[in-house]
Amino acid sequence: MQVQTDIEYNKYDNFEFLKQGLGELYNQATLAERYYFTDPQSSMVKIRLFVELACHELGKHFKLRPPVHGELSNKIKMLQSSGCIESWVIEEMNALRHDGNRSVHMTEVNGEYIAKLSISRSRMQKHMNALYEIAHYVGRTILETPSQCSYTWQEPMSCELTSFVTDALKGCKEASFYLANHFYSELLDMSKQTGESRAWSKDEYYNKQTDVSYWLEKTHRQGHPQSWLLFAKCYSNKLLQQQGNRDAKYCFKQALTTDEEGEAAFEFGAHLIKNEEPKLGINHIHQAAKKGYSKAMSFALSNAFSSDSEKEQWLACALEQRLPEAFTVDTLTKLEAYETEQTDESLKALRSAIVAGQARRAPAMAFFKSYIDITVYQTQDTDKSIQEMVDSYKCMPHYLDVELRLFKQIANEKQHFSLMREIYKEALRQSVSELEEADVKYRLAKLALDVAADKSKVRRGVKTPSPIPTLLTEAADAGHVEARIYINSPEGKAVLKKIGYTTLGNSHKSGVDKQKNKRKRKLARKMRRK
Repeated sequence: MQVQTDIEYNKYDNFEFLKQGLGELYNQATLAERYYFTDPQSSMVKIRLFVELACHELGKHFKLRPPVHGELSNKIKMLQSSGCIESWVIEEMNALRHDGNRSVHMTEVNGEYIAKLSISRSRMQKHMNALYEIAHYVGRTILETPSQCSYTWQEPMSCELTSFVTDALKGCKEASFYLANHFYSELLDMSKQTGESRAWSKDEYYNKQTDVSYWLEKTHRQGHPQSWLLFAKCYSNKLLQQQGNRDAKYCFKQALTTDEEGEAAFEFGAHLIKNEEPKLGINHIHQAAKKGYSKAMSFALSNAFSSDSEKEQWLACALEQRLPEAFTVDTLTKLEAYETEQTDESLKALRSAIVAGQARRAPAMAFFKSYIDITVYQTQDTDKSIQEMVDSYKCMPHYLDVELRLFKQIANEKQHFSLMREIYKEALRQSVSELEEADVKYRLAKLALDVAADKSKVRRGVKTPSPIPTLLTEAADAGHVEARIYINSPEGKAVLKKIGYTTLGNSHKSGVDKQKNKRKRKLARKMRRK
């Protein structure tokens, strides 16, 4: 194995939360990062050792008797049989153990023994993400570190490119690929800078293109399996000039021949969609999703729920692949089933979905837990639950319809008026009846009036999607009882006549403004007389 020291450095310390209290776990995790690019086999050895250490730490924390011992597979089984460890942790540990074992054993191919293990970049990234999730689970369990909205491992950044250049010139294709990919990322960022945000000259851009071209060609000559895909992405994003018949499509097709993880199929599909071939592009992305590529699976799930087709099929597939956002989607489907038919079985299924989603750190799970606490269990601390819903809403997958539920919960909270206004149109769209639409309009108008009353002291109005009298009138005309009662009250009649409140901007002029306008009118009359 090629062992390098001080290869990678990351300004953001992914595993800093382990440093105080679980120092040895922290050391092994950072060593796994160090060899991530140039020596994946060494990285897998460190990952395997991390899993083994985690087994001992968890066993000690839960005071298992007898203590965990024996082979790593036996240690994981002891944790599993204790019932103290969540099932997804056991699954991830076994997956890392399997590839970790391959990294420390020889294999026989055609009668020859081979000690070198080849691991694709996307597979290594998947393993590092799994390691990161296990690390956070251990941290929360033992050190009581706070939970996060989502858990995303950040790739390390190189602090010294000369190490990679030296290795690349010695024939290390992984180092060559790292350099090509590094300069590609920089060139892509430069290409996105336009107008005043552009911080580069034409010469700098040309030099960066030269760097990408040189190292990518070298990577290709050295036979790196990812070189075709990187060529394709360069041509697709118009970062390099195409060479003869070697265009983006040709390179993507070559990359597909060695595409085991689904990354090439996904990128090819995205390229086809961008170039007005959506049907073929979606087919390729679906192929990538079936291989378990997370970005493709996320796209397929989003597409299915946005178009309302094949939802159950893709949700089942995403759950099987343990895509985090799939557990969020599953929780929403269970919630809809419970709201349709409120039985003990449907409530139990909903609770199980929430527990599974929390275990997998699925995004926005706090939203659903708080919503259930308010609507089903009638929690006393509604303010805290509403705030948790608001905080976790930003993590919600964009294709899920939850705005109406959120709108109803914050309808009486003046501090959330701007969010109400933001989700108003979606809440209207998700309403299933004319009366429900009327309620949305009435709630927004009433809260806008309360906010306007508070702002009247500083002579500022409130913005609403439609004028407040219009919202109230439309709600009353649709048969909303509270809206009808309100517009017939003295206060409501004053609102309809736009008396005593402001809807937008400053309705009252200061004394200085009045004097200025008076002088302008006098000057205008004087000019007309001339």
